[in-house]
Amino acid sequence: MTARKKRGVPSQTETRPFLLEVGCEEIPARFLRDAERDLGERLLAGLREDRLLPEAAMGTELPVRTYSTPRRLVVHVPKLFAHQPDKVEEILGPPVKVAVDAAGNYTRAAESFAQKNSAGLEDLIRTTTPKGEYLALRRTTQGRPAQAVLEKRLRVLLWNLDFPKSMYWEQTEGAKFRFVRPIRWLLALLGEEENARVVPFGIPGNVNAGSITFGRRITGRKPLSVSSFKFYMKKLEQAFVELDPAKRRSRVIEETQEVVRKARLKLVQDDRLLDWVVNSTEWPRAVLGNFDERFLHLPREILITVMRDHQKYFSVEDEQGNLRPHFVAVLNMDADEKGLIRQGHQRVLAARFRDAEFFWNADQRVSLRDRLPFLEQVTYQAELGVQGSYADKVQRMQTLARRLCEHLEAQGTLKAGQRGHVLRAVELCKCDLTTQMVQEFPELEGIVGGLYARTRDEAPEVADAIYDHYLPRGAEDKCPRSIVGAVVSMADKIDSVASGFAAGLEPTGSSDPFAIRRQANGIIKVVLEFSMPIDLDLETGLALEVLLNEGLRFDLKRVTASVKEFTRERLSSYLENVTGLRYDTVRAAMGARYGLTFKPLQVMARAKAVEEIRLSDDFVSLAQSAKRIRNILRKSAKPEDYEGGTLDPERLEAGPERDLFSAYERVRDRATRKRAEGDIYGALESIATLRSPVDDFFDKVLVMAEDPQVRRNRLQLLFALDGLFTEDADLSQIEKPNVDASTSARNEPDK
Repeated sequence: MTARKKRGVPSQTETRPFLLEVGCEEIPARFLRDAERDLGERLLAGLREDRLLPEAAMGTELPVRTYSTPRRLVVHVPKLFAHQPDKVEEILGPPVKVAVDAAGNYTRAAESFAQKNSAGLEDLIRTTTPKGEYLALRRTTQGRPAQAVLEKRLRVLLWNLDFPKSMYWEQTEGAKFRFVRPIRWLLALLGEEENARVVPFGIPGNVNAGSITFGRRITGRKPLSVSSFKFYMKKLEQAFVELDPAKRRSRVIEETQEVVRKARLKLVQDDRLLDWVVNSTEWPRAVLGNFDERFLHLPREILITVMRDHQKYFSVEDEQGNLRPHFVAVLNMDADEKGLIRQGHQRVLAARFRDAEFFWNADQRVSLRDRLPFLEQVTYQAELGVQGSYADKVQRMQTLARRLCEHLEAQGTLKAGQRGHVLRAVELCKCDLTTQMVQEFPELEGIVGGLYARTRDEAPEVADAIYDHYLPRGAEDKCPRSIVGAVVSMADKIDSVASGFAAGLEPTGSSDPFAIRRQANGIIKVVLEFSMPIDLDLETGLALEVLLNEGLRFDLKRVTASVKEFTRERLSSYLENVTGLRYDTVRAAMGARYGLTFKPLQVMARAKAVEEIRLSDDFVSLAQSAKRIRNILRKSAKPEDYEGGTLDPERLEAGPERDLFSAYERVRDRATRKRAEGDIYGALESIATLRSPVDDFFDKVLVMAEDPQVRRNRLQLLFALDGLFTEDADLSQIEKPNVDASTSARNEPDK
């Protein structure tokens, strides 16, 4: 038995489970899963830092288990050390050759090192490192009981959790404690059964950790004593709390499907609503409700929005996809035996449907066209000053849409006659913002406009474009159904990005309150999915010029540069995260010199060609040579040595140098032909054939020759090659794992 065990202290290998529950007022559903994950990740990081996790757990991704309900955040750690292991550190001192003289005595350097670390000379040891032999000190820090370590860790943990919105408590010394909702109880239990001990910590508001929990709010007011995680789960279940979100999800799916299956109907699939229900209940139970069939004359979109967004009900349809006069509500209780709760839900929904019916009838007394003057009273962006109304936005969108139509017609993407539909849709697309329906149900903006346009006999293409013009709302969302809707969407989003930057509202790393990043993602997605060969720099530049001409004051040069950088970053993100291309492939395609425009469609074509050819041996080797050439030009030479001059073929030496130049000329011409034909893969394939002459050149030719004229000429040859290697894609950006840099070191290393 160790000395520590004799003193009644757990050994350094003994483990115990740990359970933490933060009980609070109902956490909003949209915050719950992130809060659960954040709590688990932060506690895991803290336990690792505190050396409380056993070695087996240290290597796993998440050796903690997290759970959540609206009233609690829970972390269970199956095993952590009961006592923190001792920490042995080796502090490196001066080299032995400096710290020990020829007679073997310690020098002043050794004495200073020992004194600085509060040690004696007798404590010094010698240690061997790759750099030689050094003096060192070994210092052991005694571990502390896990309970004491956790006490401090948990207090820090709760103080530092982040939420999109928080509530605040005033502490006596003036510091503010914040949390998503008021904390009502804390459970912190180390060990189980007879070894279970409360970890004593607390938060402002006189809330201190204990060993009790509570069940569901309605029936669980009585404290429940806990002595183990297994007992904790059992007691919660008895108190009508399903702690595991995955099990709650399964229960919601099974019960909602079961109640409609009995009626020979089916649910309208809605994953977003399912997430909300799972994160808003502790003991979900589904009930089938009904509404008056007369409301089915209202458009499906309106009925579903009222049920989903306002009442959190699942809609019901038949096998043919027709909406039926039923809904499914998920209750946070065990049963509704008398049906009183169902009746209450039915009454509330009927009132909401009557409101929607009234708005539908009242709004159509005024056509969308007659609502145009009302847009002058609706603010789009206050920071735009006198140009900040939706009427002003529509005028800017019309200018952008005309230019887009001209370009797309010239390229054959937009057919004759579609321009009129685009401009009509742009004119009317924001008018539904003045309707009572959208004011009551803002989730329906755009959709309501499209529905009202159909009732007023607008062309189907116009109505569909109005309906779809907010799409896509992000990189993962669907696009408009037609090219007409796509152009309207582009005009809307380009103006939003340009006006946001011009007004100084550009997104930051942690904040994007005006969803400008989402708008830019939508632009990229539409351009690529509809194969629009447009120059995005040109279109955003026009949008900024329109704002400037309308009287908005901003630094055009600075804002233009910012928008260009932003749109390129959004395209890179899309190609990597949505298209699935490798990051260095995307960097290579973005770095191409071909053309002076920014056409996302061209960039994607270049990226796909690089991705297709990048695994060939010749291309991989040539990419490494391109990196070497770039490094020589940037780090070993001066720009004046190769820029602005002309390569003199007569000065090239016979052999590898002249052979490389001849191969370069042949490949350059062949790649130019392939590029003109739109065959980017063929151009890159041609360039890849330069591998052998390039390798031969680097093996046998010294670039940085002593003769300045020879050196200058060779650098100009490399400069020409660098231009070719960045014409379709910047080949120097392509990375190869574990590259064997065997090329001659005399031409400068890659570093």
